[in-house]
Amino acid sequence: MLRNTSRSYGQIARALHWLCALAVIAALVVIELKGNFPKGSATRGNLSFVHIQAGLIVLLLVLPRIAWRLSNPQPEISPKPSRLSVLLAHAGHWALYALMLALPLLGIAFIQAKGGQVALFGLPIPAFMPNDPALGKELKSIHELLGNVLLWLSILHAAAAAGHHLFLKDDTLTRMTGPMR
Repeated sequence: MLRNTSRSYGQIARALHWLCALAVIAALVVIELKGNFPKGSATRGNLSFVHIQAGLIVLLLVLPRIAWRLSNPQPEISPKPSRLSVLLAHAGHWALYALMLALPLLGIAFIQAKGGQVALFGLPIPAFMPNDPALGKELKSIHELLGNVLLWLSILHAAAAAGHHLFLKDDTLTRMTGPMR
């Protein structure tokens, strides 16, 4: 089933969710690993390249993901959660979407403001920022801060899904993964 049903997410929603998750994890892991290598080293440069590619993939995936979410009914949770739980879940999901959109755009902006070029697998992204190194430095700081917010929000998201499954014994997790045996 491609579309969502009242009981579970469809294959498209699941694919977009897990592809975004993998790209976000890749971006976060490689940027953390990058700090272990000397500036100017080939390994550090390769990790930066992978980080940028993963971020651009997130940007490409999050737009159809948001469109799909808006055009498909959300599966119901059984048993029904409290209003506060639903509100917190929606706020968390939309915060994740906002970060998955903002972080790659900020990454492109700070690289371009510092005079660099950004390309997705060799295809250059048109410049939309003027060469302004001071602005690039500020945008990079915001990008890094929001990257840390994304890291912790992603951890909270995964912990909440696991908590629903293990402790509340509802179907929050299995709506996205399918039945767990």
